[in-house]
Amino acid sequence: MADADTQIDLEALHSAIASQIAEAFPSFETVEFYREDERESFPTPACLLELTEAEPAPSQDAGTGQWPALLRFEARVIMSARQPQAKLEIRKAATALATWLNKRRFIGMPTDPCEVIACERDEWAPKRDNFETWRVEWVQLAMLGVSEWKNEGVVPEVVYLGRSPDIGAAHVDDYEQVHP
Repeated sequence: MADADTQIDLEALHSAIASQIAEAFPSFETVEFYREDERESFPTPACLLELTEAEPAPSQDAGTGQWPALLRFEARVIMSARQPQAKLEIRKAATALATWLNKRRFIGMPTDPCEVIACERDEWAPKRDNFETWRVEWVQLAMLGVSEWKNEGVVPEVVYLGRSPDIGAAHVDDYEQVHP
C-alpha cells in the first residue's frame, strides 16, 4: 500500500513499548530498556527490556525499498525472592505480560502485531540469587528505513496495471485500474 506510513523510528518504538507496559502494569516499579548496570539495586517488581535482534524478513518486502525486519525483543520480569509466594507471583506476572503483548500493536507505531515466542524462567544473572526472573520474548515485523514512495515526493492515488508486451502510450486503453 503506497500511501501507508510504514517508516519506524526505533527510539520512538522503544519509548512506546516502555511507556505502554508501564501504563498497563502499574505494579512494575521499574520499566526500562538497556539497564546500564544490572548489578546495582533497582525497585522491583521490574520489567527490563531489550531489543536483541533484527532478523531479515525478505518474504515480507512491501515494495517500498525499506528493509523488512523481524524485531526480537525480550522483557525480563524480576521480583524479590522474599516476596510472599514469589515463585507463583513471578509466573503470574510473566504470563500476564505475555498475554498482554500477544497480538498487541503499540499505539502510534506502524509495525505488525507482537507475536510472543517464549515465556519462561530465566537465569539472567548468577549474582541475583535473591530474585525470581522470567523472560518474555516476542517478535514483530517492522519496515526500517525511508519508503521510496516518500523519497519520490509523489504518492500515486490511482494505479493501473499493464501487461507486457501491451504497454506504453499506444496501449493505455488496455491498462486495468488496480487501486483504488
